Amino acid sequence: MIAATDDPERLGGKRRHWLAPALLCLLLFGTAARAQTPAAMQAYKMPQQPLEQALAELAAAADLQILMAPQMLRGKTAPALSGRYSAAEALQQLLAGSGLSYRLTDSGVVTIVAAPKPLPAAAAKPAQPRLLPQVATSLGALQVTGSRIRRSEFEGAAPLTVISAEQMEREGRFSLAEVLAINGMSVYGAESQSGGGRFSANAQPVNLRGLGAGRALILVDGRRVPDYPFPSNGRSNFQSLGSIPLAGVDRVEVMTGGASAVYGADAIAGVINIVLKQPRDGHQLKLRTGTSTQGGADRVDMHWSAGFSGQDWRADYVLQFAQDELLRGYQRGIQVAPQSAAGPQPALGLGVEGEGGVLQALPAGVCERWDTAFVDWNYAAAPGQAHGWGCGTWRNAGYASLADARREISGRLHAERDLPADIQLWTTVQLRHARSEIAAVPETITGPHSSRTGRVNLVQDPQLGLVSPLRVLTPQEMGGLAPMNDRYAEQMADLALGLRGDAWKDMEWNLTLGHSDYRLQRDFRRLLGAQVNAFFFGQAQGFTDDGVIIQPLNLDHWYRPLTTGEYRAMSATVQYRARSQVDSASYVLSGDIAELKTGKLGMALVLEASHQSYALQNRPSVLPLQLELYDLAGSVGAGGRSRYALGGEARIPLASTLKLNLAGRWDKYDDSASLGITPTWSAGLEWRPLAGLLLRASHATSFKVPDMHWTYTDGGGSFGSAVDVLRCMQAGANPDCAAFTSAFLTRTSRNPGLGAESGVSSTLGVVWDAAEAMSMSLDYWDVRSEQGIGRIAPLVLLRDEAECSTGMKLDGSPSSADLRSWECRKARARVVRSGGGVGRIVMVESMAANQSNERVRGLDAVVDARMDTAAGQFALHSAWSRMLHASRRVRAPGTLHEQWRQVPWQSGENRAFRSNFSASLGWQGTTGWSANLFGIRYGSLPRVDGNGRLPPLFLWNANIGKRLTEQAAVTLFVNNVFDTPPPRDSSNAKFPYYYDDVYSAVGRQLAVQLDYNFD
Repeated sequence: MIAATDDPERLGGKRRHWLAPALLCLLLFGTAARAQTPAAMQAYKMPQQPLEQALAELAAAADLQILMAPQMLRGKTAPALSGRYSAAEALQQLLAGSGLSYRLTDSGVVTIVAAPKPLPAAAAKPAQPRLLPQVATSLGALQVTGSRIRRSEFEGAAPLTVISAEQMEREGRFSLAEVLAINGMSVYGAESQSGGGRFSANAQPVNLRGLGAGRALILVDGRRVPDYPFPSNGRSNFQSLGSIPLAGVDRVEVMTGGASAVYGADAIAGVINIVLKQPRDGHQLKLRTGTSTQGGADRVDMHWSAGFSGQDWRADYVLQFAQDELLRGYQRGIQVAPQSAAGPQPALGLGVEGEGGVLQALPAGVCERWDTAFVDWNYAAAPGQAHGWGCGTWRNAGYASLADARREISGRLHAERDLPADIQLWTTVQLRHARSEIAAVPETITGPHSSRTGRVNLVQDPQLGLVSPLRVLTPQEMGGLAPMNDRYAEQMADLALGLRGDAWKDMEWNLTLGHSDYRLQRDFRRLLGAQVNAFFFGQAQGFTDDGVIIQPLNLDHWYRPLTTGEYRAMSATVQYRARSQVDSASYVLSGDIAELKTGKLGMALVLEASHQSYALQNRPSVLPLQLELYDLAGSVGAGGRSRYALGGEARIPLASTLKLNLAGRWDKYDDSASLGITPTWSAGLEWRPLAGLLLRASHATSFKVPDMHWTYTDGGGSFGSAVDVLRCMQAGANPDCAAFTSAFLTRTSRNPGLGAESGVSSTLGVVWDAAEAMSMSLDYWDVRSEQGIGRIAPLVLLRDEAECSTGMKLDGSPSSADLRSWECRKARARVVRSGGGVGRIVMVESMAANQSNERVRGLDAVVDARMDTAAGQFALHSAWSRMLHASRRVRAPGTLHEQWRQVPWQSGENRAFRSNFSASLGWQGTTGWSANLFGIRYGSLPRVDGNGRLPPLFLWNANIGKRLTEQAAVTLFVNNVFDTPPPRDSSNAKFPYYYDDVYSAVGRQLAVQLDYNFD
């Protein structure tokens, strides 16, 4: 606990983090911060109402941080307040006759406490309460993430970042995903935000420390939110921020590092607790509309909130409507890959590639049959690319999304009722309905279709020989751009009901029941494999000696556009349906159990039970061995599991300046994985040797249960490519096998025997209040994840097959594998080939396994300052995060490659910035004007080809606002002030040719916002 003081002259800003390297900030703010001017008088008009609500209104109006225990305020009523008061005077008026007082800490926190007993007559009179500062951060009653024990101070043993609703608005953020994307600890995105055809593309995952979506736990008011119904990349489950309307959010608390000892599974990288606003009387409207200066990406956000209260009840509701316009690649000139050595050239849209990469000669005038969609182009020779005359397209890639279309409406209702015996009944209902459209590129036909293993890329035509055909469909054939879009419909309902009250003097209990239901449907149109075969190809005539299918092309159909009717006849609407549900119950007992000489002994006990389920289905079939759709495979599955947990915490004052925090928890999951009981624990130390100085350290264990989709999937499939090691070795080309890369289907089966992932994290840091309105923090962190779950790479399985078939390794040395062993028989059976002998790979059988260990270490630093001047109030906030070390090891259990091996940590599936720095400077004038400038520097990322790194990216946001009346205010936002584009990677051949899960190509955005208070 940070030492508190009753000295009125020492009330400063809230204790917050500081960035240690920002010496310049100290020089600029140091002297002025110590010379704070007295707080200004302010007009108040508040009715008689419950004391808790009155203090919340005061915190918002005076911009204060007031921490209060609800059990102390129940049944107490605040008198009406009307007139001009300083913040201190207003607080004293509201507390008058309540038996309560307030205590002020070195960090500027206002804590509501029991009023002291009257002093004897001979005692000296206490000093008069000092003036509260005009500017502080308003947090209201706070249960800090990282502990279930209510703390009287903000900072604790583990680093905690709090992002208030006001800060989100100042920085111009529209969604929680955007809020966390600019945080140095988070990388937004589990999947690409553009490119269409994504399995969970409408989700808004969060990736803490670069450890991946699904390894950070998301809570709403301390309750776990349900998984997003679609698994990431069709494989692993995760939680999404998209279902939480920003309008109802009071603040976001982010604690990085293991937290399973308090919150249970999945908190390996950290916990994000989204705290919703508390009931408040009045009606408020917030309307924001904006566009981009390059055109497109229009958006509208409207928030409406209203609150009501009576003598023993309170209620409020929030409604939010949001709409975003679809933005395609061609609207930003992003249509072709970066220039090659041969210069810019269109993508191949129609052609038949023969042996040696030479394109077959086209009949005269073929490309013109598609009007302007195709152009005649003589492709220059380049390694690994077709060359010769073909039909090129400058447009195809540019049809895909850069920003998706969205329309959603959401609402939240919260109500509280005071019952006898100091018991409070409360409920929260949250509903959301959203529709989204995601632009995909037209489909491409590359060869015949097999219902078992999908399409092939190589075919033996009796007249043309061995060829690789390619034909891109165009919008004209499909009936325009709109039929190409994927459409998502989401419905989410969440209900929580609870009772809370006092157990005894300083203890509080809380019983909560919850139900969440998240449903999602995805509809899109795709080609049917059988119809593609019938229209573009003749009857199959067997296989060549090396496994290539013999089947003629129908050149009359191949070299002419489809009619819209023909396209619709050979395609069908695909429908995915997914559902995720959680039912939960928890009982928490928390508070101080004893008063020791060194301070209060706090404790918390928690009992939890929950049941989680999911179901994923589709039609037509996308499962391997029964594929109905052309060039599309997926997964389905359904299952459920129950969880039971017992946990406890203790806050032990070892000395007046030293506190020990301990937590332990036991989780039991009841499903086919049969994990048994998983124990976790954590410990933390808080040492305050001096006023305004906190030294802290923490250590915690954590775990993540196997995703339900890994446990219950019915065997999903995905298309990809890898080196055909066996054919390479039999051709004598090894170890240089790049020319033997083959495309095929990978089928991934369920694995009920998966074990839990485990994590260990440690932190060491310092928080220092350098001045009355100046604070800084510096924290070192170390997070390890072990036994991470993932799919065994097909290349590993192909190496096993080659060793078990030839008795040799890829480098030509003898293999120790016994070719007659059960392991080798399994290795050969995992690879399915066409034809007889060593045919072409058509499918590889893989499975999930505990296969990776990761470790990341780094530094976080934060600086905050504020200063009062004659021109108004200035506030500075800056944050810096630096990754010092990142490593990753993988293995393949159940194969010939079970030994651990080091692999690049940053890869196509795992990217995180090496460093991240952001800063904002805000100004609140004395005449109703305000302004804020926000800048962020994203650190470098590796190029796709691994040769060097991309340069850092600097972005700036700004806004200026004016309070027009006591009820109305208007604000102008400019995001990406200098219209800075994302860094392009000349080695990235995949649209949009930059890392689209961390960058945006929308460009400069303008928005205007109107705030109106109807009371």
